Formats: sequence, structure tokens, C-alpha cells
Amino acid sequence: MIGSLWLATLAPVLFIPVVYLLGRRMGKLVSWVTLIPLLGSTLYFASLLGGISESPVSEYFYWLPGIRFGLYADGLSLPIVLTVAVLSAIIVVYSQPYMEHSIHEQYHHENNRAHATYYSLYLAYVTSMMGVVLSTNVFEFYLFFELMIIPSWALINVYGSGEREKIGLMYLLWSIVGAVAFVTGALSAYANTGSFEIADLARLTGSPWATFIVASMLVGLCVKMALFGLHIWLPFAHAEAPTPISALLSPAMIGLAAYAIVRMLLPVQGVMEASFALTLIWGLVTMIYGGMMVMAQNDIKRLLAYSSMSQMGYLFVGIASATTLGVSGSMMHYISHGLGKAALFLSVGAVMHQTGNRDIRRLGGLAARMPITALAFLIGAMNISGIPPTMGFVSKLMIFMGTFGPGVHEISAELVLALVAILSTALTIGYMMWTMRRIFYGPIPAHLEDVKEASPLMTIPMVLLCALSILIGLYPRPIIDPIMEVVAALLV
Repeated sequence: MIGSLWLATLAPVLFIPVVYLLGRRMGKLVSWVTLIPLLGSTLYFASLLGGISESPVSEYFYWLPGIRFGLYADGLSLPIVLTVAVLSAIIVVYSQPYMEHSIHEQYHHENNRAHATYYSLYLAYVTSMMGVVLSTNVFEFYLFFELMIIPSWALINVYGSGEREKIGLMYLLWSIVGAVAFVTGALSAYANTGSFEIADLARLTGSPWATFIVASMLVGLCVKMALFGLHIWLPFAHAEAPTPISALLSPAMIGLAAYAIVRMLLPVQGVMEASFALTLIWGLVTMIYGGMMVMAQNDIKRLLAYSSMSQMGYLFVGIASATTLGVSGSMMHYISHGLGKAALFLSVGAVMHQTGNRDIRRLGGLAARMPITALAFLIGAMNISGIPPTMGFVSKLMIFMGTFGPGVHEISAELVLALVAILSTALTIGYMMWTMRRIFYGPIPAHLEDVKEASPLMTIPMVLLCALSILIGLYPRPIIDPIMEVVAALLV
């Protein structure tokens, strides 16, 4: 088992030369080599979960005089990084049959170099996400945040579908815009505090520059989070990326911006609380706009991309409440959305793989032909809709309980907005169940009569994600308690 945070975080990127060289010989089978560091990291992070509340784990080194880089695992960061590790380990297994078919379609023959490059980029992408979560230094966070853009862009640009080069460039440009906004705030924070340490950002409280700094960093993070107005890139990038990468882009990567807001910006007292109504409206508009756009889609991956945008609205609403319950619920929803949306992307990827079709209008009746895939889609839909016994029920309940906190004692605009946010949950349930009906029920078209269930390498990852969604939904305390403890300390 891996023995340190740095090794657990960097193990995937350290394996890149091995994976690339072996991939040139092994082709698709190198996915099993790729699984080794991901599984090792997952096991190490999981081993820390039991005692993390009493003894957070930290490791530091000095990169330059006065600039200390470190990794810090506590009750908030550990569940988030463990989610990234679990998703990446499960999805890499699914990648083998899916990417074999995708690469063969693209090159019209078995291309070992394409497999080697794909899994190498995959490992770099996973390491960057882990580094973002565990960073203790704003500059270090920025380095990992920028590193996260490069492999994800390359995976879209090389292995995507449709106008992948154009869409990859759009994704890259939007990411750069967000990075510039973020680093403007980060450098301003350094000028005011004399430190790049994330823990020292709380010293901005009371500073006349606090609002500008928080707003700049918030805009940068909200580009990555794809909130309304900053979301243009999301439906294109997520729809045309390879499905295994969509299953990481959509639930794992964009939600990391929400985690960063909680870790960095909420401790700056007074700023988020003063703009409660404004930020709540932004989150609410994102929820409703994303949900309405889902209803207009016929492309199954584009549909799920807009659904991810809608779910980011829920995370932002919880954060905007600036209450322990609401913010903790938002972080729980990162995990539940990660598991549920990954199950949804993998199930629609299986549908695309087996039918050669992504247009919902040409689908139907597939539950009889692909029962495991249909069940995975249903549980994933229940999860992001907040239906028990999935984890999504717990996370959304906490978000709404926290959102009521600031305005529940009197009739106010905040209370009305909180009520609208709760009622908008019906939109999620509606579009997910309607999509389920269109894809898996009704008469089966003649051209789909011979469709069969996907291979075990595609269905087993879906089943694992669904099982985790239900198990955590039934007993969430080992995750909720540490998260609430840390969030309560951040909000003091």
C-alpha cells in the first residue's frame, strides 16, 4: 500500500512512462497496468478515512524561500479526493472496451500508440485533480488547476467526436479566462496577506480589498463550475469528449471548483453572507436554466452535460447559504453527483457503444435488451434527483435545510428563493424520468431488435457506482460527520 500523501497523489503521473511504453506493446490491455496506481491511491485514501477527524494528515516541503507546498487531508478534503480516486479507478476499467471501439472507428485499425497516449493522459488528468483537492498553497493549487486543463483538452482534441478540435479550443480558451480571473484574485490576496497559504486567506476578513479578491477568485472558479453565463463551453466539451472522460469531466472536475470556494473563500467572513440573495439567485437560475435546456436536447450526452450544469446550481445554492448544513450538503452533493452522473454517462456510453446511436429520437425499448444498463441509468437518475435510498436524497436534504437557515424566521425574499429552489427539484425528477422513458421503454425500433447488453467490463463499473450510491445513502455518517466538523470550523 502507498505510504504517503505525496506518493498517493503523484503515483498516477509517475506511472506514465511505464504505461506509455507498455501500451505501445500491449494496446488496450495496458488499462490493467493503468489501474495499478489508481487502485493504490484509492486504497491509501480509504485507509485514512476512519481516523481523519481526530488526526488530519499533512506533508510539506519548501519549493522556494517563503513558498511552502503541501498536501493536507482532513474531514473535508479526504472524502472529495477519495471520490476522485474511486471514480478514476472504476472508469479506467470501463475505458478498455469503450476506447477500443472508439480508437478502431477513428483509425480503422488497432492502434497501440493511441491506447498508450490515452491512458498516459488519463493518469496525468487524475493526478492534477487529486492535487487540486489536497493543495495547501494557492500557487500550488493554481499549478495543479492549470495542469488539469492540459490533459483534459488533449483528450477532447484527440479522442473526442464531432468538431473536436474546435470544441477543444473553446474549452481551452474558457479555461484560460477562468484561470486569469482566479490568479488576479490570488495575487491580490498575496499582496494583502503576504502569504500564498490557503489557510491565511481568512486574514482578508475586514480588508477593503476582500470583496474584490473574493469576487475575482469566485468568477474564475465559477467558469470551471459552469454557472449560468459562464457555461457556454460545457455542453460542447462534455458532449464531444470520449464518454469515460465525460464521466470524469462532468461530475468530478467541474465540482472541484465548488470545493475550492468552500476551502478558500468561505472563511473570508462577511463577503458571501452579504451577497446571500445574489448568489442564491445565481445558483437558482443555473439550476432552472440547465434543467430547461435538458428538456430541449435529443443528444443523450449533451442532455447529461446540461444536467451537470443544473446540478452545479444545487452546489452553489448550498454554498451561498453559508451555513454548516447547507455547505456540508453541497460537499455531500459533490460526492453523490459524482457517483450518480458517472453511472449515467457510463450507461449512455454503453447504449451508444451497443447501438451506434446517440439520438434519443431513434432509441426506445432498450430495457428489455440492456437490463443492467437500464437499472444503472435509473439509479443514477434517482441519485441526482435526490430520491431515497440513494446518497442524493441526503445531500439535497442538507442543502435545503441549510438554505432555509438565513431566512426561515420571517417571510423574506431569501425564504421565497429557498422555496423555489426546493420546488425546482421536481424539474430534475421530471427530465430524468422522461429521458429514462424515451431511451429504455416504449416500443423498440426495428433497427434495435438485435441489440444486446454491453460486456461485463462496461456493466460492472456501472453496478459498482450504483452500489456505492445506495450504501452511502443508507449510512452516510462516516462521511457527513467529518465534513460538517471541518465546515463548521471554516465558517466560525
